[in-house]
Amino acid sequence: MEGGIPAGASIGAYVVESPLGRGGMGVVYRAYHPRLQRWAAIKLLPPFGNTEEARQRFEREARAVARLRHRNILSVFDFGDFNGQPYMVTEYMPNGSLQERLPKQPLEPQQALDVLKPLGDALDYAHAQGIVHRDVKPANVFLDGEWQPVLADFGLAKMYSEDSITMSGAVSGTPSHMAPEQARGSEPTGKADLYALAVIAFQLLTGRLPFTGASVMDILYQHVNDPAPAPSSFNQALTPAVDAVVARGLTKDPNQRWDTCEAMVAALDAAVHGRLDERTMAAAAPAAARPAKPSTGARRSLLTALGAVAVLAVIGATLFLTLGRSQPGGGLPIPSPPVQTSPGASPIARHVSVQPPSPLVIGSRGTVTGDGLEPKQTAGAGVLQGGAVHPLVASMQVQPDGSFSVSGVVPADLSPGAGTLVACNFDSAGHSDLSKCAQLPVQIRK
Repeated sequence: MEGGIPAGASIGAYVVESPLGRGGMGVVYRAYHPRLQRWAAIKLLPPFGNTEEARQRFEREARAVARLRHRNILSVFDFGDFNGQPYMVTEYMPNGSLQERLPKQPLEPQQALDVLKPLGDALDYAHAQGIVHRDVKPANVFLDGEWQPVLADFGLAKMYSEDSITMSGAVSGTPSHMAPEQARGSEPTGKADLYALAVIAFQLLTGRLPFTGASVMDILYQHVNDPAPAPSSFNQALTPAVDAVVARGLTKDPNQRWDTCEAMVAALDAAVHGRLDERTMAAAAPAAARPAKPSTGARRSLLTALGAVAVLAVIGATLFLTLGRSQPGGGLPIPSPPVQTSPGASPIARHVSVQPPSPLVIGSRGTVTGDGLEPKQTAGAGVLQGGAVHPLVASMQVQPDGSFSVSGVVPADLSPGAGTLVACNFDSAGHSDLSKCAQLPVQIRK
């Protein structure tokens, strides 16, 4: 990466191994702490300014974020200054981002709830600590070693906007998930994060965003003026009660939204399972029909009202905290509870184990056993780490009952640290769908 930090360089107690990605808020590197024997992600942020006031603001926000302790919030280990640039050291997430794992089709409602509930809990916890995220979106949600969603980048939008931008009317965030009040340049509250979570709910349930457009201004205009479409208009399996819950989360007036993220997700759970009558939501649900497109003059008026808008972390500026690239044909792996393909269908239980058990020693032999794969089909086993599956067994034959047992050597190109043992069927093109693999979190050591 041109102009980046070379491998082997030290940032604090961490030794940089390789860049993970570049985005709207800086560059991320994979790094190793030799004494703790722990991998981490180091986010090297753009300089916020040369003033002491700017440095103090960054340190104040970094301390606040570092104090957050929640299962579904990315832990901040350390922060400091590297050659004039602020940096943060965070947990290393081995399984990529939610954005990379989102399938093109809607998720089953229970799958969506399995993602939304921990995210809502994390946001409510942060809001109780006085911290607003400001940029909730799938690219800032990562999947840990157990495939659980973890929110990242808390507070960075505020640090960046306060320290880097001095123009009036500046806003920070991502247009596709930005609350109307945030698009207008108002100081966002926790209700703006709730709105963004409702956008993610819409995405998961329909496979698309509520508002799309050819330009940033098109999208912002819709967030500010247009009623959100009903999710059931894109997924007919959804009920009016689900439409009403999501619509309340996407109302233009923050005061009319749900009081908490937990309340919204609980109502969505009740709606999905038939425990919520949409008539009880009628007063809170705005109209779902979209009005006619405004004239060019109206859009220009909005642009004037917004002033000089500086949108941070926009169009394609995704900041990767982990490699975790999705495999060809991959969907969103939510292994627990097992996915049901249709109401009343039996869940598919997939299991994999290894002997000797974790930690796996690089170069040693091990036996992988399990069940739940497609019978009599070709499959393989390996370790998912650093965004790629490192083969332990390149090819094996699944038994008629879906079980398998095969021996192989732990790949030499693995790195010490966390990984995921996977056993997967292959399709005719040699691709595998990680959401249909048997998976087991493991540790790797030399």
